[in-house]
Amino acid sequence: MKLVIIGATGRAGQLVVAQAIARRHLVSALVRNAGAFHANDHLTVVHGSPFQVDTLTSVLSGHDAVISCLGQRSASDAALLRDAAATMLEAMRRSGVRRYLVVSQGLLFPSWNPLIPLLRWILAREVADSVAMENVVQTSDVDWTIARPPKLGDGGVPHGYRASLAERPQGWTMKRADLAAFLVDEAEKARYAKRIVGVTSA
Repeated sequence: MKLVIIGATGRAGQLVVAQAIARRHLVSALVRNAGAFHANDHLTVVHGSPFQVDTLTSVLSGHDAVISCLGQRSASDAALLRDAAATMLEAMRRSGVRRYLVVSQGLLFPSWNPLIPLLRWILAREVADSVAMENVVQTSDVDWTIARPPKLGDGGVPHGYRASLAERPQGWTMKRADLAAFLVDEAEKARYAKRIVGVTSA
């Protein structure tokens, strides 16, 4: 497959790139820092922004799917996910690419746990942006999949994951390597097209 990875220099994005290349897929990584990766036979590094629709349209041409691992880093990123998704969907419309996988967050699932409202309040900016992004993606006509993991932790070797439709699997944390494995698996198999999926480490 030919995959475009957005947010490729983040901790999850780097693992998605590595696992996709290990499976012999061809990867185009959109990065703001051109020195973040070294191109090879399976990796094309594209310097650009997720808000440049013309750049994205050019990159997407001839690819099979997009995987977005974007995440907020500061208060200036308040609308990062929503705006990037809107830009990507326009680029997908222009280029004809149909498959779009995005990472959201497990806090959006309904829960009776009294800690969840507190966490949503603490992470109010991130939660609001994730909700807005999901609304943009779900109202599009592409074949989207939204992954909602819990809190992500480090660990470069995948050990397995659990996936549940429209609900949060048991577990408060997930290794980024397991999230990366789910995203590459889903790009390959398209088991959850137009679905919201709760994921956690097995």
